[in-house]
Amino acid sequence: MFGTVYLPYIKFCIFMGDLGFFSNAFFGFILVYLTLFYIKRQFGSYKYLLVNFQLLGFIFASFEFLFHTFLHTYNASLIYFSLSRPLGLSNFSMEWMMGIYTGLYSATICQLAIQFIYRYWALFDTPKIKYFHGWYYLIWVSYYSFFGVLWAFAVGHFFAMDDFGREYLGGEILLRYERNITDIPVLGLIAYEGNSIRWRNVYGLSLMTLISTIQYSVILICGHQMYHGMRAKLSVLSAQNRRLHKQFFRALVIQITAPTIILFCPVFFMIYAPFADLEMSFPSCIIQSGFTVYPALDSIIMMSCVSEYGRALKKLIWNTRQKYTVRSPGPAADESKETVKTGSKAITTKL
Repeated sequence: MFGTVYLPYIKFCIFMGDLGFFSNAFFGFILVYLTLFYIKRQFGSYKYLLVNFQLLGFIFASFEFLFHTFLHTYNASLIYFSLSRPLGLSNFSMEWMMGIYTGLYSATICQLAIQFIYRYWALFDTPKIKYFHGWYYLIWVSYYSFFGVLWAFAVGHFFAMDDFGREYLGGEILLRYERNITDIPVLGLIAYEGNSIRWRNVYGLSLMTLISTIQYSVILICGHQMYHGMRAKLSVLSAQNRRLHKQFFRALVIQITAPTIILFCPVFFMIYAPFADLEMSFPSCIIQSGFTVYPALDSIIMMSCVSEYGRALKKLIWNTRQKYTVRSPGPAADESKETVKTGSKAITTKL
């Protein structure tokens, strides 16, 4: 692929970003509306986690819709850049917006870990559910906010461009995307500088790895405990609660398994690939574009796995249809009104 310009891939990624934004707005709105107004009693405080997750997913998709960021793999580097500067932002401001965008990704993983903690406590340590009520909920907001900010700092600070980075990547950016590297916002993970490791980039990568390891450890431990102890615990619950717990667990497993295999693993491979120092040039944004539709996919997974959403959606459609029928009477009703009016006139004439 020597000498190939990758701008057509950029157009595809922009299309995927727009698709992700609008699909997330549609499916996310449906899930949040049903959760808040139709099935909130069955879910208890868990509804706050579901709504929060969807709102964060919408913000995540909105960032991609506004800023359109892209990944590119080149030899011993992974480049993270944008070809535009919306809202009149400077390159420096845009680079930090790009960092915040990746921090939102980290926060979504943290929220999945929090949901696993909730489901685990709901089964094995019910009194601790109080920590999801009232001001205690701020603990969890602080949890995913802290790791999101830490991830954004790792990307924005440790992957900032220096003179060596601009010299190393400038020709590749110009060749593949027809842009001068000084004219666009660029962040980059460059593994080596000559024969030496670029420790600055390693520090940032280590922070990201630590954050991911913590969240996946929580998910795996809670998931393992629920899988092996769920049968005994569910046997003492009512049929409805038993079914609901199973459905939530299934949804969480799919929510974390599908994107991990399809999206997160390939991205982490790209992050560590620069240390192999392979001679390659690849528009990694093709893989990255899958992240833009993930929030909408998550909403679909939840509504498909939890049967209460199906019943709530049917109820919503029924109520809407009934409301429309009342407001828009059919021809028969019009004829009835006409008959009444005619009869009234006849009575008036006789009188």
